Amino acid sequence: MSLRHRAHIDGLRAVAVIPVALFHAHFAFARGGFVGVDVFFVISGFLICSLIHEELANGEFSILRFYERRCRRILPALFAMFVGTSVLGALWLMPPDLVGFGRSLLSSVLFVSNIYFWKDSGYFDGAAEFKPLLHTWSLSVEEQFYLVVPYLLVGISVFFRKRYLSILLPIALGSLVLSNWAVSHAPNAAFYLLPTRFWEILMGGLLAVSGVQGPSDRRLRQGFSVLGLVGILGAIASYSDETRFPGLKALLPCAGAALILYAGMASKPAAGELGGRSERDATWVSRLLGSPPLAFVGKISYSLYLWHWPLFALYRYRVARELTLLEALSLLALSTALATLSWHFVEKPFRNAAGGLGRRLIFRAAAAGALVMATFAGTAMATGGLPSRTPGFERIVPPGQNEYDTGGAGTCFLDDNQTFADWGGERCFVTRGRGPNVLLWGDSFAAHYVPGLAHQADHVQADILQYTLSACPPVFSFDTLSNPACRAFNDHVVDVIAQYEIQGVVISSRWDYAFRRHVEPDQIAATVARLRQLGVAVHVIGQSPLFGNQVQTLFAQAGGSQNQAEAWGHVSFGADLNRKLAELMPSGAVFIDPLERLCHWPSCPYRQAGLFMMCDEGHFSAHGSELAVASYFPYFDRR
Repeated sequence: MSLRHRAHIDGLRAVAVIPVALFHAHFAFARGGFVGVDVFFVISGFLICSLIHEELANGEFSILRFYERRCRRILPALFAMFVGTSVLGALWLMPPDLVGFGRSLLSSVLFVSNIYFWKDSGYFDGAAEFKPLLHTWSLSVEEQFYLVVPYLLVGISVFFRKRYLSILLPIALGSLVLSNWAVSHAPNAAFYLLPTRFWEILMGGLLAVSGVQGPSDRRLRQGFSVLGLVGILGAIASYSDETRFPGLKALLPCAGAALILYAGMASKPAAGELGGRSERDATWVSRLLGSPPLAFVGKISYSLYLWHWPLFALYRYRVARELTLLEALSLLALSTALATLSWHFVEKPFRNAAGGLGRRLIFRAAAAGALVMATFAGTAMATGGLPSRTPGFERIVPPGQNEYDTGGAGTCFLDDNQTFADWGGERCFVTRGRGPNVLLWGDSFAAHYVPGLAHQADHVQADILQYTLSACPPVFSFDTLSNPACRAFNDHVVDVIAQYEIQGVVISSRWDYAFRRHVEPDQIAATVARLRQLGVAVHVIGQSPLFGNQVQTLFAQAGGSQNQAEAWGHVSFGADLNRKLAELMPSGAVFIDPLERLCHWPSCPYRQAGLFMMCDEGHFSAHGSELAVASYFPYFDRR
């Protein structure tokens, strides 16, 4: 099999990178666009293993040459992106965010950012879209694969008589089984770590070392390539962030990519080839993928992948809201322009040694670049985010006001790795001796009312029992991938109502999160109706204010000062969501809209009386909790 350049592989790269960029731009029709990364994995495995396999067969393989090629291919454009993103980060990021950027930069330089972001991920990690280097997790996965695969293939060649499939196929199957198990038991690890992604890259590798040739019959090639393209596009259109992924679901886009690669393989590529075949014999898929527009996007795909995400992340950080269509399209255009410049002036000059850049110089330059980036990252971390850039920031955020106080953490407000058995029962009464027993049920956006209730207990005309679990919308029969314990926790509400003689239930949640996790309106209505059937009074608190970024960051960006008593920010959604929730309420249930009580739409306050009402982008601080409870929480005496 020849390894000469094939236009259809460039086109397949375009099919991978375009959905990823559209997904990050929040286009609804590309809600499964993240599978483009998996297509990239298959392509990388195919090309890398093809190269090593051919060189081993010819007795030409050199580990130093292999890593030299990797350095030439990966590092120049990557370091250019690091430099550009670091400059923008130093200009725009507030000190705490620059510290986080420094950590992610250091982990990216060391190609362990997948491990860093795995450890740093979770429900409270609401600022994921503001992390400019989040996308480097996939590069780290690939580089870790490159540390393993050459030695693995050399070992098979030397010690197992080149029986590649006999060794690699069980490894791939084991990785797939592990991945499918992990999506239910350790979803973040399944997404970010190499062992659960190994099979995806190895799928392309198996194709490369199998010795098979592409089908000679044009109709078969046509069928395989069409089936492969449909598989990729089907995943893009039908998957979402709630899809159990990777696991078995990743088979669809990965197998689709492998089928397209297989259909394009040929033992004797013709002159003027298109995907290894003459123009006359080419399939329409290979013609489409080999067309100049897609082939060009494929050529710049690596740089496009590198640049698009930092631009989106940093711009979102600056504007702290959802992007308009014009903004999203402009960022995509800018990403394409930067990618074109990067490909022409950065990637191409380093591709081979013909330009006078020898192996020794490449390795030295790689080490020097890594040292420079690590030095900047270390400086950002050691100085607390270069605070001299924003001399007023520490003064703007008084100690303690950016801390999240849920009340009863680990006992009455459970983390998403806890279960109903960890709930504290009697210990979770926020007030006692005040009136009927009332259950406060929900997630962290229910728990953030607890400090206000506790501090103003004299005005609360009920015994409030806290029953809250992180990232768990208060809806019966709801399963969520991010929190497997949620359904059982919610189903126990019926038992809690009976055991503690509950006469009223107050439901609150981060409702936008619930709907993004595909809570159906009928489920909410059915939940409230079931509670009413149990004979309890029901109050549903709607979506409270959610800002586009940490309010302390918004305040600093707006030039706020410590003596500024009040500050307001733009809230881009919530009103329509609350109207939708209000319409779902059955007879007898009471709906409370926090936005009507607190805001002058579309602006809401996040600072009053010189204190922050929020401890982050949406959770009330202790001060904000008191104000919210006094404003609209039921069972509160406002005389």
